[in-house]
Amino acid sequence: MKPLVLIGLLASVAIAATSGISSAGTPDAGTGAWAERVEVIYLSQSRSVERHRVRVWDTHPEMKLDFTWEPAAGAEPGIAADGAISGKGKLVWRVKGSASYDPKTIYSVYSGEMRNGRPNGKGRLEVRTGEVFDGDWVDGRLDGMGFHIDAAGNRYEGAFSAGLPNGEGRYLARNGEVFEGNFVDGLRQGKGRMRLAGGTAYESEWDHDKDVGGPHPDALADATVGGLLKAQSGGGAADKVDIGVVVDQRVTQEAQVPYQHVVRDEDIAIYPQYENMNAAWNGTGPIDFDSFDGVDWNDAPAYVQADIGTSDGSRVKFKGLQLDVQTSQAYRKPMLSLEGHFGCVGFRPDFSFKNSGWGDVKDASISIQFTGEESYNDAGAAGQAAAEQPASRTLTKQLGDFDNGTDVDLEDLLQQAGVDTQQLADARFSCESREQLDACKSQAIGSLKLGEISGFVFGDQTLTTRAKGTLNYSWSDDAGETYQQSEPFSVNISLAYIALPQELAEAGDAFGGSPEAPDYQDVDLPINKDNYTIDLRLRGNKNLANYTAYLKMHAKMSSFHQFQVVATFADGSERRSKTVSLFYFHPKPSNFVSKAKPATACYIPENPY
Repeated sequence: MKPLVLIGLLASVAIAATSGISSAGTPDAGTGAWAERVEVIYLSQSRSVERHRVRVWDTHPEMKLDFTWEPAAGAEPGIAADGAISGKGKLVWRVKGSASYDPKTIYSVYSGEMRNGRPNGKGRLEVRTGEVFDGDWVDGRLDGMGFHIDAAGNRYEGAFSAGLPNGEGRYLARNGEVFEGNFVDGLRQGKGRMRLAGGTAYESEWDHDKDVGGPHPDALADATVGGLLKAQSGGGAADKVDIGVVVDQRVTQEAQVPYQHVVRDEDIAIYPQYENMNAAWNGTGPIDFDSFDGVDWNDAPAYVQADIGTSDGSRVKFKGLQLDVQTSQAYRKPMLSLEGHFGCVGFRPDFSFKNSGWGDVKDASISIQFTGEESYNDAGAAGQAAAEQPASRTLTKQLGDFDNGTDVDLEDLLQQAGVDTQQLADARFSCESREQLDACKSQAIGSLKLGEISGFVFGDQTLTTRAKGTLNYSWSDDAGETYQQSEPFSVNISLAYIALPQELAEAGDAFGGSPEAPDYQDVDLPINKDNYTIDLRLRGNKNLANYTAYLKMHAKMSSFHQFQVVATFADGSERRSKTVSLFYFHPKPSNFVSKAKPATACYIPENPY
């Protein structure tokens, strides 16, 4: 089983059909008008809420959209005297007067840095049409390195100036063609390298987006992967047809698990957008909490569209359309998440690993250090730990094999670190008020025998230390091949609890359902089956210049699928798409229930937070 390799693309700008690249780029920040509204803004430094008149630049005033501005967590809104916003946050444009909770009314979402009411700095703009702009922004336009995906699914990655491709870049067409070379004002200019969908590559020369070099390889000979059958190089309806396979970006914006596609030299890869899902697939970690909760995995398909069209606009007579699937293989790598143990009693020296993968964990062990609270860099981004923190010596523990999950008891490792665990189990602490909590906390810590972790205790009402380390294990695929895996993790361990007169609790939001897609054909991909076909329906008139098949693709488990879309025509010719590699993410619901129960009766709330 090949692993999903995250592609480090700075992906795409304004691209039209496969015949060429459009000169249209980032929405014109020079045209438009100021939009104003009064918003309630939370000021994190003063911990207060204030009403402010805010202004942003509207590039589409004719659409009469409403906007909302939400500063990023921990960031100040940066409102100028005239109301123009600056700083990090999220700018959402939606249908005027619509409900803020309805995703169908959103026109665009910009997430990133703003200055003087316009995108400036790092940011990402997603538009309802399916377009995506991502990279470095200057005064509302991409300027520097970035990417744009157009509504059709074509991509440009590389250098921008004033919103247009300028400099070295790559154009990845939806039909599988790849161009690498120089761009001037959104057009290919000068020398470049073309790779056709079937893998044939050649050097080319461009002038204002026209290929003026030559001679070039016969496109009909480019048949080993994405083109015609070699025997058909003499002609037929298929020789004027292209097939593009892409994620439907408009529908996937509303999906529980949005997928993305990228054209590679050898295939078109389709895989989830969310980084934590790709990290779980690859085992690049870190192992996180509740990584797979909140999604109905039986209703989380990949929305894919296959577009078949003639290059000259003429009609051809279709005979049939199908998926030719080379392989559908189960992906057995364990996909792990953490479950911390808090509440009931103050000393909870354990936690759990839960496995949502479709394979078992073998020969597991952990190596950990006890350390203090996670620190972050100035950007404050989770997971971006600053300099190395002081920590205890490294301690190890064998866990053995497990399937759905396992409890991990660290009491013996705490004892090795010089902690009096019996004292922690017997200790009871209380404080008269929250105002006195700092003093109560210092007194509690001073009374405990904490050995090597004495400098690594933190927290507010619950005193904790952090176990940071690596889980090492092996797993096997269905062919019997064994893989070694190492994944980092970090979990807080409850040492003691300070009782206060009142307790508070919070609740979170759940994911929404999948979008309605009535025109989509359900495509259920079987597991561990090779070389099979699935017929795709052809609706209405079969004498067409273009046709789009909308596919709602799903499988019963995390799995890897490779296929081609095959169009056959009445004259006996056949056209195949470039190979598509679908990395389908569907973790197994973990029914693991922790058996780690405190030895004494509960004396604090089950959820102390």
